[in-house]
Amino acid sequence: MKMRSLIVLSFIGVSFLGATEIVRSGGGVLPVDWSSTDSSHIKRTRSVPTALQKAVKDVTLPVYIPKAYANEKNLEVVALKDFYAVTIHFKDATMMISGDRTYQQEIVSGGEQIVANMKKVANKFIRSEGILSTDFNRHGVNYTLSIECDQPNKDSKCTKDRFLKRMYKSLIMVGGKK
Repeated sequence: MKMRSLIVLSFIGVSFLGATEIVRSGGGVLPVDWSSTDSSHIKRTRSVPTALQKAVKDVTLPVYIPKAYANEKNLEVVALKDFYAVTIHFKDATMMISGDRTYQQEIVSGGEQIVANMKKVANKFIRSEGILSTDFNRHGVNYTLSIECDQPNKDSKCTKDRFLKRMYKSLIMVGGKK
């Protein structure tokens, strides 16, 4: 009987620990903080391929790609109103950047600590299943930059984070509309 009481009390205690957080399902679209964007270089960079400009013209979030590939003509682009993905193929690897302003669940209350903790976290480069990636948030939008190598255990683009960090630091905005 004591064991059952202990289990019930433990369950109740766990339930109360999470009681302050209210999560609403159903999803939605994150607001974009356009005031924090810098699109001044877009006007100066006329050499961005027309295909890329056309593909992302209706995307309602800032569109970023690494500066070194802004003029690449062989990009694969998937663009929807609230999402985009640009894929760049190398001889021995594939790099992708995506932006997404949709969400599946929303923390309505009790998430203040989660938000505070997220702001404290530095940008991390994580290697998982041979793919090196980083997730980040800019202007209230979620982005992912990743690279997948043909030989992930041998190629320094995937064994070390130097290349992906350089690509991350060189991201420029090439489109998006308010």
